[in-house]
Amino acid sequence: MIKSEIKKIVAYVFSLLCLFFLWLILSKVVNAEIILPKIETCFVCLKKLIVTKNFWLHFLNTFLRVIFAFIISTVAGIILGILCSYFSFFNTFLEIPLVIIRSTPVIAIILLALFWFNSSQVPIFVAVLMTLPIMISAVYTGFSQKDDKMEEMAEIFLFTDKQKLFYIKLPSAIPSIMNGVISTFGLTWKVVVAGEVLSIPRLGLGSLMQKAQVHLEPEMIFSLTFVLVFVSFILEKLLKFFERRICGTNSSN
Repeated sequence: MIKSEIKKIVAYVFSLLCLFFLWLILSKVVNAEIILPKIETCFVCLKKLIVTKNFWLHFLNTFLRVIFAFIISTVAGIILGILCSYFSFFNTFLEIPLVIIRSTPVIAIILLALFWFNSSQVPIFVAVLMTLPIMISAVYTGFSQKDDKMEEMAEIFLFTDKQKLFYIKLPSAIPSIMNGVISTFGLTWKVVVAGEVLSIPRLGLGSLMQKAQVHLEPEMIFSLTFVLVFVSFILEKLLKFFERRICGTNSSN
């Protein structure tokens, strides 16, 4: 187990070193800071950025939007996914709306949402709308799985519907639900920031990116992107850790 974790860490470090080396080579070949800034320029910018109070206010607002949208998508997705798995009419009823949502470009939804909500609400609305189908599909898949042997055992021991739900359906659905949760969380970060770039709320990392683009500061955009990727990566790893604990505990039972 320890050797496996060490191998993962080594692989991560080697991957990062390769990316930085590639960045270094490309920046020298391009030799234009406005197109591809140097690594050292971006790190100096990042160092200046993270010590300012203004940056953390922007980060906190983006983070809260992500968490708020993620909670709404997860809770609504679990409820709707369960309803879809138990009621075929409801599943068919939601099929067309979900196809429309999946097929509509994110940019179109953001532009339309600008007419309906204020700038700070647009990223949340768009993130929920874009991630909800993923969560519903994951929950529906999990609860639709059937284990004939477990179903037969439930019939023999005269399990009630409630017992079937908590002792058979839910445990078998947890891995699929957790996969949906992780996918939803990753996409929420991207959609929220994209929504902020276009809606430009007063506080948000997407707003900082938009201002940096207008002021021709690519090093600022790279620095903010690095922060977003790093935080998203760490939080996704935490979710995957909990997934292993939950699924591992579930399987051992």
